[in-house]
Amino acid sequence: MNHTMDYVNIGISSFLLAIVGIKLFGDIHMRKIANKERGQFTKMLFSDMLMLISVLAVKIVVCQDFDNDELVLITKIAYSVYFIAFYSLLGFYGIYVSYYISRRSGRQLEMKKFVIPLATIFSIFWVVCLFYGFVVSFDGINFEKGPLYFAGQVGGYLIILLVLVYMIVYRKYLKKDNVIALLSIVFFPLIGVILRAFVPGIEIMPYMICLSLILMDNTFQYEQERLLLEQEDKISRDRIKILLTQIKPHFLYNVLNSIYVLCEKDPEKAQEAIGRFSDYLRGNLSNLEKEDCITFLREMEHVTNYLSLEKMRFREKLTIKYDIRDESFDIPALSVQLLAENAVKHGIHKKEEGGTVRIESYSDSEYYYVIVEDDGVGFNPDEYKEGDGLHIGLDNLRERLLRMCGGHLVVESTPGVGTKSTITIPRGSN
Repeated sequence: MNHTMDYVNIGISSFLLAIVGIKLFGDIHMRKIANKERGQFTKMLFSDMLMLISVLAVKIVVCQDFDNDELVLITKIAYSVYFIAFYSLLGFYGIYVSYYISRRSGRQLEMKKFVIPLATIFSIFWVVCLFYGFVVSFDGINFEKGPLYFAGQVGGYLIILLVLVYMIVYRKYLKKDNVIALLSIVFFPLIGVILRAFVPGIEIMPYMICLSLILMDNTFQYEQERLLLEQEDKISRDRIKILLTQIKPHFLYNVLNSIYVLCEKDPEKAQEAIGRFSDYLRGNLSNLEKEDCITFLREMEHVTNYLSLEKMRFREKLTIKYDIRDESFDIPALSVQLLAENAVKHGIHKKEEGGTVRIESYSDSEYYYVIVEDDGVGFNPDEYKEGDGLHIGLDNLRERLLRMCGGHLVVESTPGVGTKSTITIPRGSN
């Protein structure tokens, strides 16, 4: 007897068993965080593994010198496991689809109350009929269709039909790629039937089901990764909103406090400051709501408005210098503003004779640089604690720079000398 095709089946089954085994190991390892869909998919993998083991066992036995009666008995037992696994897989497939549609539609579908009885009944039907030759018979060499062969197919078709009905009814909740992946478990075996006409002797069904499961897994893993990325992006944007709300009250408090001081020292200047502040709010406050970066030119409008108000307050005690050599880039809103505030409030303000705030921008072939420097009182970086109210917003700013444009903030300070803050933004981020 020529066993060439049996050896081919042994090779293919062994290879696919290794793949399914690896997938199962990963699923079992992650079972604590798996959802209901993944649980059903793991059962589908296990069912296909049993089908592959059954085929492998039969082909190995066929290639040995077993007595015919022993060969027939072992084959019937192996294929009993095969058909139980096959109908179990169809049942798990129906439940998987119902869970998937339920999650996307928000409706609770109960397909399992139909597919479980069908799968159970026809599994028993095939096992019983297999031993009596009603569905298929095996004489030790060939399989022959029995009188109830086509009746034995009804259970599978009913489950597939039920799945198709659900998918048609709830089609608006399904994406094209996901529909193709879900239906592959129907069409791949059909393609296998056609291929088997050209290559007889190949146990095509479990192989095509395995390919379908791999396609389903890849498709839905990609969907999950895409959803995770969208959620991460939303979380990132929500964090930026929170960070901005933390900055803006602090910024407004500082400006209003400056005007408050002017009201007592110089009412006319205070009136002028209120006018400027009113124009500033009317024209530019909307930019503070931006979750994306704004132009450096727009940011500097905020900064110059703020520093002009502080200049009214401190007069000759505050000197402001600008050295803007590049303004053709974007930057998170209120980033330079925050550094300018810190330079005035925590540097110059605490120095009796006042001092100078210098703002510089330039670029090289790789980065844009913004430097805010003061010759105020400075501080000891070793004593700086994250979240310290004295330097409110620095950690906040570092996070926004990193998330929004891949930028970094470096703060250098020496007590009695001053503070230098440098923002570095990669060119590729703009």
